[in-house]
Amino acid sequence: MNSKLKNCKISNKMKFNNIEKEVIFLKAITWLIESMVNFEIIDLLGNDPHSEIRFKSMTHQKYFNIILLDFLSCSDEKVLGEQQSYLRAMRAICLSPNFNKSNSIKNLAVSTQEFIDWLEQEIQTETWLPSIDTNATLSIKRIDFIKICGNISKHNFSRLSGVAKELIGLFKRNTIDITYEDALLVLDDFYQKFHFDLLNYHGSTIAEFLNNIRWGIYEYLQYEFQRSIVYEDTGYPQKYHYTYPDKINNDFAKSCYWDLMNAVSSKPYMRKFQVTRFLKMRY
Repeated sequence: MNSKLKNCKISNKMKFNNIEKEVIFLKAITWLIESMVNFEIIDLLGNDPHSEIRFKSMTHQKYFNIILLDFLSCSDEKVLGEQQSYLRAMRAICLSPNFNKSNSIKNLAVSTQEFIDWLEQEIQTETWLPSIDTNATLSIKRIDFIKICGNISKHNFSRLSGVAKELIGLFKRNTIDITYEDALLVLDDFYQKFHFDLLNYHGSTIAEFLNNIRWGIYEYLQYEFQRSIVYEDTGYPQKYHYTYPDKINNDFAKSCYWDLMNAVSSKPYMRKFQVTRFLKMRY
């Protein structure tokens, strides 16, 4: 797997067994996706197979990019016990699921791998950089420009020295030498092209991938939800509790399990949708 999705440094500061780690990661991933794919952030327009999403505003697009950056980055080892990219964690879950019944993992595994493959694809785009009077054709992986734009969305220019160094490396790989000063100058140019143009164009496709993963989590865990839930009475609102799997002993993992079961007790916010092919033909 590409270095952008590889495991980060492993820490033993917290100990979770495999089923506890799966529950914790699934809760975190569910929260991240629901923070991006909801009707406060985007509008779902059209009919399948020609649906598309529109961001409510430029501010909502920036927020989407920031949360997407988190989703494509690594977890915090102090909370989850290890530092690992969420997509790598998801792929590991799909390869060795703890709650798989009647191949309920299938759609989640397919959706996860499709998104990883899409992110890893290298695209070429002509990019005008007026700040340094350069017109360049840049080859870059989608995951790279999404993360660069996410950092620019998240931080003031005075905190983007790491991004500037990354841009120097990117341009060098495209046989263009720029200085550190040039890299700082082109931050806005790069953002205008790749955030407002490319990310806006790909927003519908990314939302479809994320929504498919969210639906995949829902479908994967339906058997476990039905096994676990115990209704205590017939009143309204009806009281209930969950029966924890035997191997979930950590209190934090139990809390995540409870929240995860609540999250899959009803269908995801958005219906499944198919994005028009006209938003999948470029970049």
